[in-house]
Amino acid sequence: MIEIVKMKTGKIPLMIEVNVPPLCKPLLVGNPKGDGLLKWVESPSSKGTVLTWGQDCSVEDILVSMIEMVSIRESKEQWGVSQPDTTSAIHRLQEQGIAEVVVKSGLVFPKESSLLGSVVVAGDRVFPVIHNISRAFCIVEGDP
Repeated sequence: MIEIVKMKTGKIPLMIEVNVPPLCKPLLVGNPKGDGLLKWVESPSSKGTVLTWGQDCSVEDILVSMIEMVSIRESKEQWGVSQPDTTSAIHRLQEQGIAEVVVKSGLVFPKESSLLGSVVVAGDRVFPVIHNISRAFCIVEGDP
C-alpha cells in the first residue's frame, strides 16, 4: 500500500527532511508530540520538503492511524475518499489517472506504492511521509 524505504544509519535520527511532490497536499508526517502518531502538514516548505519525526511503532500502526485521520478529515472536506462500493472506488482512482489498483481489506489503492507516500525505517523508528491522501486511495464503505 505504501513504499517502505530502509535507511542504514549508525545513529537513528530524531527527524528527517524529505523532498515531496509540490502539488500532493495535504500530507501526513510523523508527529513530534505525543498526541498521536501522525500530524497534518498542509503544504511542503518553500524548499519542497517536509519534516517527519521518528515514531516507535510498526508500519501497520502508521497505516491504521492514516486511515482513521483521513476518515475524519474526509467527512468534513468531502474528498471522495469514502466510496459506497469497490467498483466506485476503482473508477475514482482511474479518473485520477491511476490505472493499476489493489483491492484489499476495504481499501483500494495504487499498485505502485510510492504514489501514496513512503515510510522510512531506520532501526526501530519509522518516519512516515504520506502524500496524495485525498487522491490516491479509497475507503470502501459498502462492500463486505
